[in-house]
Amino acid sequence: MMKLIKKLSLLISLLCVSAFGHAGNILLVWPILQVIEADQQGSALWLENRGTTEVHLQARILSWQQRNSQDHYADQSDIVASPPFVVIPPKQKQLIRLIRTAPAPAAGENAYRIILDQLPESNGESAKDSAGLHLQMRYVLPLFTYPQGIWTKPRADKPRASTTATVPSLTWQVTTRQGQRYLTIRNSGIVHARLTQVFFATKPILDNSAVVVNKGLLGYVLAGQSMDFPLTPSSAAIAGDHLYAKLDDNGPIITVSE
Repeated sequence: MMKLIKKLSLLISLLCVSAFGHAGNILLVWPILQVIEADQQGSALWLENRGTTEVHLQARILSWQQRNSQDHYADQSDIVASPPFVVIPPKQKQLIRLIRTAPAPAAGENAYRIILDQLPESNGESAKDSAGLHLQMRYVLPLFTYPQGIWTKPRADKPRASTTATVPSLTWQVTTRQGQRYLTIRNSGIVHARLTQVFFATKPILDNSAVVVNKGLLGYVLAGQSMDFPLTPSSAAIAGDHLYAKLDDNGPIITVSE
């Protein structure tokens, strides 16, 4: 159903707030990383229209899996968006509740994608020029649900030591297919990995001697999965180097095991 989602999506790299601009509108969305823990029935997604015209949006939530180094999406009914359609006037905010309708996962993490499609206004001119439904912009956000005892994100209402957070378990290797070299990252843990600031180096310092894979968001590796990320020719000289990354934009640099 969602074969073109990666081509149409804006992949988000900010932790808390993101702003999107299109056709004179600026849409502020927060928080970007959504989670629902076992003791929670849902989560709140805030949208703010800082533009000069009203914004029409449809909100959907799809299940998210990874197979053969590809993202796969499907319809689901465990999490629903309420309301599914919103109209946000200029300079106004809108709350969309992400409501869990099924029990919390029995074990491990469930992954979803929140799809926000901006729709055209249903007025005379836009309807006259439209032969059907034309999407103007698509925003794609991650959502994760957890069983009892697993958490990855701090909560203001539930203080806890960061050392008790559940983290992914990562390994890497370089593979080659049809002449293209890939960085293959395997996650044998029970929660996802969000990989940013990924680089090869002899020490965990991103300086001029480092071979950078991606300074921003490289991508996600879901629990129990592996993903291939293309390497550029400039990353050929990595023999003997270690792989470093961040799991949080503002977090420490970690060493990924070989």
